[in-house]
Amino acid sequence: MISAVSTSQNDYSLIATAENSKDATNEEPKRSDEEKFGYKLSLSDENWKTFGKKQELSEEDKRKIEELKKIDKRVHTHEQAHLSAAGGYARGGASYDYVTGPDGNKYANSGHVNLDTSRERTPEATIMKANIIQKAALAPADPSPADKQIAANAARMAEDAKQELLEKKKGVQDTPDAPQPTVSESSG
Repeated sequence: MISAVSTSQNDYSLIATAENSKDATNEEPKRSDEEKFGYKLSLSDENWKTFGKKQELSEEDKRKIEELKKIDKRVHTHEQAHLSAAGGYARGGASYDYVTGPDGNKYANSGHVNLDTSRERTPEATIMKANIIQKAALAPADPSPADKQIAANAARMAEDAKQELLEKKKGVQDTPDAPQPTVSESSG
């Protein structure tokens, strides 16, 4: 009867203990993970010495990490500027895409903030909202092409709302029930 199978991969040894190993001789008491899963992980003496030690990075890897840190900081600053300017029109926080550096850490390399760009109930409210969206889109020091497109769309939304407001006012003046301006002549 085989009571254990030993494999080695990447300097780590995985020892899989058979489920029913009661008949095995010289059996060590099982640990909780061994009882739950039927295996235990063990390292050789040499591997224990290197376990937890950080591997030295090459100069190129160190340069990559520094560049990734700069990009991460720029991305976070950029998205925070959008969030700060958007106020209540931001839908949730910023979302980021990450890359893993040579050191195993994750660094943001892009991000976005979702904004509510729907029209409001009144043209006046839509104009105010469009101005805030435009300001939020252009808030970072280095707006992206997508940011500039969102700002242009917001400007268009404000212009449409202004046109709607003008037509609404013109329509009120053209109705027969609307008070007509009176002209008085004075002689003097």
